[in-house]
Amino acid sequence: MMNEFGWDPRKYQLMNKLEIMDCYSATAGVTEGVVPQPYDLTNVSIYLTTVMEKLGYRQVTILLDSLMPIFSETESKHAISFIQSIAAKVKKAGGKLIVTLSTGSVHPELFRKVESLVDGVVELRMVEENQMLHRYLLVRKMDRRQIIPRLVRFDIIGGRGIQLKLPRLGFLLRKPNVAR
Repeated sequence: MMNEFGWDPRKYQLMNKLEIMDCYSATAGVTEGVVPQPYDLTNVSIYLTTVMEKLGYRQVTILLDSLMPIFSETESKHAISFIQSIAAKVKKAGGKLIVTLSTGSVHPELFRKVESLVDGVVELRMVEENQMLHRYLLVRKMDRRQIIPRLVRFDIIGGRGIQLKLPRLGFLLRKPNVAR
């Protein structure tokens, strides 16, 4: 999937700066390179600790894909507590935790709780316009950054990655003539 975006995470994995925790594929029967039993919170926590030990407990980026099996097989309060725990563990090591969770896969109240626990929220949407599907991105939250939430259309360009379709804003960059 990442190759479709033009990203090659192997370089960062070899440098021990990135590890991907696949908590979804095991639910589909995949056994290699995935977190076994992703609905067992103790197991996922042990796996995360092992990964962080391997990476040296320093400014690492952990991508946990997806939280869905955790929410589908665990009581909500335990899932939220677990997310708080692993987020604290990663932050203590100076790292970043990226999680995925599909909108609509959990109750809206739970989704808002997860949003409150993370530093950033990027929403991806598919919208039908003129009988065509278009992709949109919305940055809803970004820690230590002031943002103006607005939908931005994007395309995925093979071998290059994501191309944002920003409107021309040249008129906003010009300084107005002010008589003194």
